[in-house]
Amino acid sequence: MIRPGVTSRYVGLGALIVLCLGLLVIAAFNIVRVERQMQISATENMTWIFGQTQIEALSLAAAMSAGAPEDEVQRRFDLLVSRLNLLRDGPQWRFLRDAGLAEGLMGWRASLLALDPAEGGDRAALAAHATALSTALRGKASRVMAREWQLQAERLDQLRQLHLLALGAVLGALLSGGILSLLLVDRERRLARTVRLQDDLDRERAASEGYRRFADLMAHQIRTPLAVIDSAMHRLTKPGGPPTPEVIRKKADVSREAVARLVRLTDTALLMARVDRGAVAPELACHDLDRIAAAAIDDLHAAGCHHESGRVRLLTGNRPVTAICDPVLTGEILTNLLGNALLYSPPESEIDVRPMHSGDMAICDVCDQGPGMTPEELACAFDDFARGARHRDLPGSGLGLPLARHLARLQGGDLTLKPRTGGGLVARLTLPGKVAA
Repeated sequence: MIRPGVTSRYVGLGALIVLCLGLLVIAAFNIVRVERQMQISATENMTWIFGQTQIEALSLAAAMSAGAPEDEVQRRFDLLVSRLNLLRDGPQWRFLRDAGLAEGLMGWRASLLALDPAEGGDRAALAAHATALSTALRGKASRVMAREWQLQAERLDQLRQLHLLALGAVLGALLSGGILSLLLVDRERRLARTVRLQDDLDRERAASEGYRRFADLMAHQIRTPLAVIDSAMHRLTKPGGPPTPEVIRKKADVSREAVARLVRLTDTALLMARVDRGAVAPELACHDLDRIAAAAIDDLHAAGCHHESGRVRLLTGNRPVTAICDPVLTGEILTNLLGNALLYSPPESEIDVRPMHSGDMAICDVCDQGPGMTPEELACAFDDFARGARHRDLPGSGLGLPLARHLARLQGGDLTLKPRTGGGLVARLTLPGKVAA
């Protein structure tokens, strides 16, 4: 959740950026407007217009003083009137009006039209009027030039100010954007740290929950063999006559099986803990997978499961199956799979162990004829402490299959489960293989 102070900072920076961009737009608009005014001013060019009008007035006065023909005088007169009309009708009139220089010009024009040679105007008065007009235009031209320079200077100052405003707006927007970027980067860093802390907390909670479930499960699983051992001891120490050798043997077998179960449970828990903390490093080399499978079956005999191990058949092919693996870890996986197959399949059924090659991989299938697993059970079979609802009354910790898959993947392989054709389950151990020459 974003704190109010952080929100106000983002809002303030966002408003500053919008303000700077608005100032930049205003400055750009005014720059274009001033440039257009300067272009229009260049077309007005009052000094040139006044100069041309003055030249025409002097030319008319000179032509009349030199006794020029009527048509030449009329031509000069018309040109002078056209220059005055240009001053009156063109954009220059607005300039003259704003500058306070328009008064008197139209009076000069009216007086000039009254002396039109085509209408019999007085030539002497026309010559004097043209000379006086030239003098008046000379004075106004100086004032017009000064006014033009003043306006140009003002426009240049305004343009410079607009450029500075635009530059300030750009720099302000860049500065605000930089600060906003730093805040966003800092917020992303804080968010990433928060996410990491949340992930660590979730993992810690999951681990705590796993430890709690493991402790509950261990307490339950340990209680059963301890109860069996306690019952056997009570039977052997029951008051009365001494137990017969047959009873002693049976109770000893029961106690040994309970102790073996406790040992397997403890070994599984210790090995799982070592795997979880990364303390198990496989020693990979080329090994005969058939021999590893045979050794796992022999371990059942050594553990006292003679009647159970007789159900296990090792089906080998015509050539050895060589796998790149750690024989100790691989034997642990197969022992785990065989124990599950013996536990969950009917006592009279057989369990097949088939090492084989599949491409560049070595495979060992452990096939039983038990009840198998539902799709829901298969989906969560490798979760820690997962046990099917149909098998909760059977001994087991729910760690065997997850541990076996961990050990397989440590060696670059994998462990999968699938239904067996005809009923039962196939547990497939896959390892990197090397085909024998």
